[in-house]
Parts: sequence; C-alpha cells; structure tokens
Amino acid sequence: MDNLFEEFAKPGYQDWVNQLIKDLKGQPEELIQRDDQIEELQFNSYQHQDSNNTSPVSSLNNPYIRQVFRSSNQWENIGNVVVVNEETANKQALQYLNMGATALRFDVRKHSNLNWEQLTAEIQLEYIETTVVVSSYNQFSSIQSKLSGNRFDNVYFELELSDLNQDEWTHLANNLKKKQQFALLANGYAIQQCGATTWQEISYSLAVAHEYLVRLTELGLTVDEAAACIHFNTGAGAQYFYEIAKIRALRILWSRILEEYQPTHACTYAMRVTGITGFTNKSLKDPYTNLLRQTTETMSLIFGGVHAVCVQPYDTYSTKGATTLSTRMAVNIPLILQEESFLEKVIDPLGGSYTLEYLTNEIADKAWNEFRKLEEFGGIENEAAIAYLRTTVQQKAKLRKQRISDKSDTLIGINIFPNPSEENNEWLSVDTYLGMPGLTLEQSI
Repeated sequence: MDNLFEEFAKPGYQDWVNQLIKDLKGQPEELIQRDDQIEELQFNSYQHQDSNNTSPVSSLNNPYIRQVFRSSNQWENIGNVVVVNEETANKQALQYLNMGATALRFDVRKHSNLNWEQLTAEIQLEYIETTVVVSSYNQFSSIQSKLSGNRFDNVYFELELSDLNQDEWTHLANNLKKKQQFALLANGYAIQQCGATTWQEISYSLAVAHEYLVRLTELGLTVDEAAACIHFNTGAGAQYFYEIAKIRALRILWSRILEEYQPTHACTYAMRVTGITGFTNKSLKDPYTNLLRQTTETMSLIFGGVHAVCVQPYDTYSTKGATTLSTRMAVNIPLILQEESFLEKVIDPLGGSYTLEYLTNEIADKAWNEFRKLEEFGGIENEAAIAYLRTTVQQKAKLRKQRISDKSDTLIGINIFPNPSEENNEWLSVDTYLGMPGLTLEQSI
C-alpha cells in the first residue's frame, strides 16, 4: 500500500485540460475561461500544479503570511452601533452582546459631546474587544483619557489621515510611544463601497498604512511600535474567490513593505484586518436575497483570514431603517458559520488551491503596481494622488452600474427575477468617502 500512487499515471496539465474540454461535451471552451472587465483579470477557471504563476507571490519568510491565528480560526463577531444617543446606543450594544456578538464597534463621529460612561454602562470592556470610530484627535484623546488597565488594552480606535493635523500627529506619536494601541485605520472598506476593485482597495490601504508608518517612525517610534498601531478594514464584495484572494494579497504586500523597514519581531507582520459587509450589491426590493449574499461574503472574509467580521444589517441605509430580522441575522450569520458550520475549526482551509494562488498573485501584482503609482505622486496625502484615485475608482463605479443596467452582470432581485411582492422601502444616501458617493447598484438603475 505504500506504493499506491505509483500504480497510477500522474496527469499533466494538458491531460487536465483535455479532460475538461471533453466534459464540456461540445460546448465552447470559453465557458471555463474568465475575462473580467471590471477587475481587468483574464484567467482560466481551472489551474494545475504545473500552471504558471500558482506558487506564492512572495518569498517572504514570516509566519503570518497566511493567517494570524495559531490554534483555531476564532474570529470576533462585531456588533456595529452608530451612536446618536448614548442611552439608546448602550441598549443596542447590550442587545448585540446578548444575541451572541463577541465584540463591539461604536461609531461616534456624529456625536459632539459624548458621555463615555453612559455609553459603556454595564459593558465589561476588559473582556470585550471594542472599536471606536472617531472623527478627530480630540474625540480620540477624550475617550482614551477615560481608559486604564485592561480596558485600555481591549479598546481600539479608527482614526484616519484626514482626522489629524501636524501638531496632533506629534501628540499622537508621543502617546503611542508610551503604549501601543490600534489607533490608525487604513480604510479599504470605505473605498470599496464607492466601487473600487480589489486591487484599487489594496493599493489605497497600503498607501495609507505606509504613510502612517513613515510618520510614526519619523516621530520616534520603531517600525515594530508603529506597525502595532496600524490596522485595516476591508470590504466584502460579491466575487467570492476574488475577496479571499484580496485579503491574502493585502497581507502579503503589507509584509513586503514592513520587510523593507527590517522589524525586530516576527509578530510585527501579524496585521489586524476587520472585514465588513456593505451595501453595494444589496436589495431593498427583494430583501431576503441579502441573507444569501451576506453569508457568502462572510465566508470569503473568514477564509481570507480576517481577525474580526462585522456584518451590517442590509437595510441600515433605508427609509425604514434596520429591522429586527436584519439586525438579528447580522449577528447570526457569523454565529452559524462558527458554531454550526465549524469554520473556526480549520485555519486556512483553502491553502493549496492552485486557482486561489493564481488569483492572489494576479491581484497582488496589480495592487502593487497601483500602490507604486500612488507613491510616485508623493504619497496618498498628495492631492494629485487623491485626484487620480478618485478618477479611476469612479470609472469602475460607472462600469459596474452600466453592466448591471445592460444585464452583462446579474443580481437576483435587482436586475433579474424581480420580487413579485416588492417591498415598499427606499435607499437613503450611503456615506461618501474622499469626495466619492457610496455605490448602491439597485439605486443606480
């Protein structure tokens, strides 16, 4: 039995192709070939170990290229709370925790005089990962001053480049030098929601994170200390395998950047990525289709190796607001995948997939080239870089809307198979980012 495999001929690449063509039974070979005009990717839907470009894109030797988890794939399940009133937000947060959420995300950007104690009443922050989305350094500083001990360790912030002036950068660096904390966000999710491709999202995230790294090291932090203060958000799009490859490519390319700064500790490469589901491909006219979309999107985030998942109620930006069902399912989808599908039991379950390796390489190459373009403008803070990014992303958003309008791409309930009992619900405006409107394909047609 030790020589079992020697009894069978090993099929080569051409043998594999011949069998696939035979299985098509006369149908055109183009059926198993892909030409994605939006992502600008041309590839076969099959790969083989003898295919070109299926080896890992990077020769980087660190233990976090694939995944940050070591014993199990135990991601955090985030309940997202937009804070308008502290008492109401506190009740919603406690409700999320009672429903099974393991982490919280408070968006306090629209609240000018926050009562932190009232917002977090009865929430044991020392045991619950809590992220706070702020709009200014003053908000960050005010909340951080109320944290101490274990509470400090489990509270993260989402500060962005536009939230800080030069003096604030100095104060922030001095603060983070004393004790590192995830505070600076590379917000790939926001640009993805405007219509960006996988590689545009990665390039923007890398450019922002690199700017943080440069500024913090110039202000006295080591590369290890600076990297420990930077984290990433990524959006979840409709293309399942693209999204998995995107997160893998992001991790590889961030490692490539860090390697140039020669960090001392291997754990510096263990980047924190939070995956967030959005609204671009969601339907208010046929709402239950969204549960399927959110499930596959969450799976792609998990298989890509995110640290935390935030499923947002699909009707958050609707005239009726988030319903009890959509809110409940936002928590339940990750729970079902974790506790009933057991996706937390296996780390990197798609490792070794030739097609996924191929897509990772292709997306990584395009993202790296786009990142270099942004750097050639003088960095992402240069207005010319933002103008270039804005133009290219809006071109992709326009193409997405066109392909949905002419049904080159299809979304059930949006441009095919309409709901016979259409819901009376309309979209509100989705948040803008970098001067670009959020994209909702249903609203566009």
